[in-house]
Amino acid sequence: MSIQIPTILLVGVFHISMEPDLVNKQKNNIEQVMNTLQTFQPTKIAVEKPYLIEEELDRNYQKYKRGDLLPGYDEVEQFGFPLASYFDHPRLYPVDDIVDMSSPSLNQVFEWAKEHQPDLFQEIIGVQSRLKEMENHSTLIDKLHYLNNPAYIAELQRVYMKLARVGDRQHQIGVRWLKQWHERDLAISANIARLVESDDRLLVIIGSDHLHLLHRFLSDSGDYHMVDSFDYLPR
Repeated sequence: MSIQIPTILLVGVFHISMEPDLVNKQKNNIEQVMNTLQTFQPTKIAVEKPYLIEEELDRNYQKYKRGDLLPGYDEVEQFGFPLASYFDHPRLYPVDDIVDMSSPSLNQVFEWAKEHQPDLFQEIIGVQSRLKEMENHSTLIDKLHYLNNPAYIAELQRVYMKLARVGDRQHQIGVRWLKQWHERDLAISANIARLVESDDRLLVIIGSDHLHLLHRFLSDSGDYHMVDSFDYLPR
């Protein structure tokens, strides 16, 4: 007899507060995303929020369900609240973790590379430029497509691996920043693992930068059935 394991769908999103016009002008695209994500039929929805705001998240979700909250420029409120409400979920689950990412900061890593390793700095800028070219899409649906595209995710991972080379044997500044980033994603994957049960279908709405490591950590455990986000995004 086969053992039932949880099914997990990771959907990479962007921070809507940085691009509010996509919400203001493309309501129909948001509705299309909602319609296709509904076909996954999640039993739980996890979001990129820390546990420290769990009560606030619960309050705002209940207000939304009562019709007392207009979703703001926030990916959780734009995507998570409508989906959870459609399935009459009692709540959403925050799975982010609070990790100090300032010692060193990413800006300090770039400044070191710019000053001490100009050739490596130009390599990093080159990959970032290619990422920007891939991001050159006009619609919200197109944006979600490239954020979840394996080619884009692989190119983004190239940036991280180049950051590991920033510094020297005495000053592992790039490695130190990446340790913070890996700690955060490892903590998120642990929070997800503690959340799911054997018959769950868990939808995780997460910043696309986290997709590579989260998929790797969750897949490596062998405890989950990971599904392709492209199967649940509008064509």
